[in-house]
Amino acid sequence: MKRIPTVLIIALLFTASMAHAHSVWINAFESHAHGGHNAMVSLGWGHALPMDDILTSPNGRIAIEQFDLLDPALKKTKLLKPDFKVAKPELSNGDFDLFAADLGAQKIAMKKDGSQGVYQLSAVSQPTFYTQYIDKSGKTRMQLKAKSELKDIKKVLMAVKYQAFAKSCLTVGKWTDPKPLGHGMEIIPRTDLSDLHVGDLVEVDVLFYGKPLTATAKSIEYITAHSSSFGQSDGFCLMSYIMDGKAQFRVQSSGQWMIGASHKDDVTEDGPLKDLYGKAEQVYHSASLTFTVK
Repeated sequence: MKRIPTVLIIALLFTASMAHAHSVWINAFESHAHGGHNAMVSLGWGHALPMDDILTSPNGRIAIEQFDLLDPALKKTKLLKPDFKVAKPELSNGDFDLFAADLGAQKIAMKKDGSQGVYQLSAVSQPTFYTQYIDKSGKTRMQLKAKSELKDIKKVLMAVKYQAFAKSCLTVGKWTDPKPLGHGMEIIPRTDLSDLHVGDLVEVDVLFYGKPLTATAKSIEYITAHSSSFGQSDGFCLMSYIMDGKAQFRVQSSGQWMIGASHKDDVTEDGPLKDLYGKAEQVYHSASLTFTVK
């Protein structure tokens, strides 16, 4: 039996870990009580909608670089962004540890004379580099730094950059298809998310650095979709291939839904990711889009 090269094992392990990794998403729950239009907004992190873990968990954490609200004309307003500091228990006893949680929870109260259309909520994580290498003394090391920042590399085993992007929408008045925000990876709805019912078809565009993703023999691109009321509790989801940047599925239940997608691309000296040449050899991005079905 042939031995699998160490570098291949590392690549496979990283790919597998990414497939089961935490996701980041935006919770946006709207209310029209008392004649107003409010939205309670927060960030989600982990595996289970609407809340699974804290963003600064010792077991897996993510730093949010940008958290914004964009109006229908794409004018950007910065939202309250959670602080990033690895959490330590505020209280600990023989039965449990108690952690404080900052999920960026805030209320957006729309004004009656405000702009009409689709507002987009956007969250972008801080880019993170992972470099695994053999140093000049022969030891295997892992650093959360770009390859170009390390001076004692003898052989690179893995050099990747990871970043996550999340979106949700608030509709004031009439729905119009939202414009791309320019995320590194982006899921753009092409269905009215403000009036979805069970059985409706949801269509989306999926872009990687502004260009449509598509399934090929080299890379099988797809979206997943699940809900707190469908698939999540049993550990499965719906899946749709991305062809020429487009994918679709039918919602199966009411409640909050999330569409997710991830993509790996190689960094080359003259390719679309050439600004990362020398820093990373591959880029892993993930994107999410959340919405509510009536």
